[in-house]
Amino acid sequence: MSIAGANIFEESTTEGVGQTTINHPDVDTDPGSSPPDHIHIDYDLAHQACLAEIASLFEDIQADLRIITDRADDRKKGSYVRNADTIANNPANIAAAASTFVNMQETGTLDLVNAEIGNPTNLGNTSAANYNALANTTPTRTATETRTQSQSPGYGASTAIVGKDGISYFENTVPLDQLTLASGTADGKVLYTMVGSRTLPIQSQLFNILETAASSAGVNVSITSGGQVPVNEGGDPELKNRAGSNRFDKGYAAELRLTDSNDIELSTLVPEQLVVMVKFAEACRDAGATAIGMGNGYLNNIGVHVDISWTGQKSNYISGILPLRYWGGTNGRVAPLYLQELMTPRDNV
Repeated sequence: MSIAGANIFEESTTEGVGQTTINHPDVDTDPGSSPPDHIHIDYDLAHQACLAEIASLFEDIQADLRIITDRADDRKKGSYVRNADTIANNPANIAAAASTFVNMQETGTLDLVNAEIGNPTNLGNTSAANYNALANTTPTRTATETRTQSQSPGYGASTAIVGKDGISYFENTVPLDQLTLASGTADGKVLYTMVGSRTLPIQSQLFNILETAASSAGVNVSITSGGQVPVNEGGDPELKNRAGSNRFDKGYAAELRLTDSNDIELSTLVPEQLVVMVKFAEACRDAGATAIGMGNGYLNNIGVHVDISWTGQKSNYISGILPLRYWGGTNGRVAPLYLQELMTPRDNV
């Protein structure tokens, strides 16, 4: 126990108790000199107190080392054995901890935690853009995977899109003229990867549009959903030869995923990927697409719908097509502002 603060010198004023007079010949420190000799007093209790204080500090250090040791993940702790070694680190708990860690990695939670530690969310920023981004759907790695995570505009996949004016927007509210469109580095390939009920080839005109846009935007295109059999020609969901919208009849529409040169799917939630996706959509429009759906949660934020179904209807090849030129959102009813402006007017004529 530390005895710092005791008045040691008051207890050391008596020769032989705490005070000792030492007579050193000057020759010790000044060769060739003569008496009187150098005399000084040692305060023994003071020296003892200093040593006791040092010992106390080492005790504190030892206690701190034990705390640090308890937090270590290596069971080899030298002579000190923590209680947790005989309780927590049994094989079952080790396996459970490993499973939790892997799950956090695969779901992206670990990345979010690490990012938050590196760049904490500024909860003092009460702007709508900041708080909107705290709970949103993050991009997924495959067309069928879904997950919901929390996120912050300060890192990673964020819905806080900074416009040319320096203002942070929601992904679905950023105006088209505030985006600096950019091209990716992919080869511009268009491939079929269709599964499910819509597995017929798409119209050659639509395929050409996708090829032109893919080359212009520097992305590769994976067509995940293509043509289907019209109802009046025997199309039936029960027969697995159609699913939903008439726009896909005879291949006048396609759902697709865009990937970069590293085969990573692009997401509207990632600012630097969004500007490439919008460039692709713009190129589709310019090449003749009559309708596009994307963004604001639509198709899990990584899917894009492109069609020329209005053209097919005008040519009497398919029917039942509404004139709408754009849509988005999880229910298809709330298109992001940039897409509304890109595909203005609202309806085909």
